[in-house]
Amino acid sequence: MRLVIIGTGIDIIEVRRIQNACRNPRFIKKVFTEEEWDYIESRGKNMQTVAGNFAAKEAVMKALGTGFGSVGWKDIQILREPEGKPYVQLSGRALLRMSELGGKKVWISISHIREFAAAQAIIED
Repeated sequence: MRLVIIGTGIDIIEVRRIQNACRNPRFIKKVFTEEEWDYIESRGKNMQTVAGNFAAKEAVMKALGTGFGSVGWKDIQILREPEGKPYVQLSGRALLRMSELGGKKVWISISHIREFAAAQAIIED
């Protein structure tokens, strides 16, 4: 089996920056779906988790070749399998862009340490 990569994206963010942004409830409602926030709440609203999910959304946008406004934040959901592995669910403009690219799957990896969170996204055909 041969993997053909259509797009890649990576993002890193300071956890403190996301912690400050989360003080504004509009930020949370704008960026995260209810399902994503439910997961974040289940993790004790850990700011490293929040920052990791934010970085993952940014990485997916980059892999799709779009920026802010071209794809909505909630068009990209970062969800978890029962064992905790993150996966991406696209809708709206993100799903349309994926179709335009001929992509079939988005692979995501998220990591964080105390001060930073990072994510990488790969789109395969």
